[in-house]
Amino acid sequence: MNREDLEMVQAINDADPIAFKKLFDSYWKKVYRMALQKLPREEDASDITQDVFYIIWKNRGYWHVKTNIQGYLLSMLRHKIYDFYAQRDKFPIFVPLDEQEEYWDYSFREGEEDDFSEENQLVKKEIDAMPDKMREVFLLSRFENLSAQQIADKLGISVQTVRNQISSALKRLKLRFGDKVTWLLFLFFIKF
Repeated sequence: MNREDLEMVQAINDADPIAFKKLFDSYWKKVYRMALQKLPREEDASDITQDVFYIIWKNRGYWHVKTNIQGYLLSMLRHKIYDFYAQRDKFPIFVPLDEQEEYWDYSFREGEEDDFSEENQLVKKEIDAMPDKMREVFLLSRFENLSAQQIADKLGISVQTVRNQISSALKRLKLRFGDKVTWLLFLFFIKF
């Protein structure tokens, strides 16, 4: 691993949000593109990509990279995709023996939370301004991690309506925040 990557890992372990933003900005698109190739829907790819970065930030004091950051992130993504299909299809998770140490290395101890209150308030304000049904569907999707089918069953609406509401909510946030929407949503959901 090069010196710059080592410094970035150490800064993230020291809870430096600027270093984490640099990591996020540098690797989010690569991880997301790979997730898009392996998952059925853009929404799933986005959620799993955010999970990868969420795990790193949440457990930032205990993050250890043995080779290179991109390889580590893609390996983490691969395991999150295994979990996704195992949960969706109710199959047991199979992780090859040579990858098990790396896989279980993702169960870190709890990290301390930082205050991103200004960014969180911007996102909260925009979510609060959404129409009631859109907001409810969006929060069930993001906060409770419910699938479109689970939300449809819970609210007594069609799966397509759920997908349309989530898509509309994301478009609305993207219009308001532009390219920063993924980062701001990430900050919002790690705080709340």
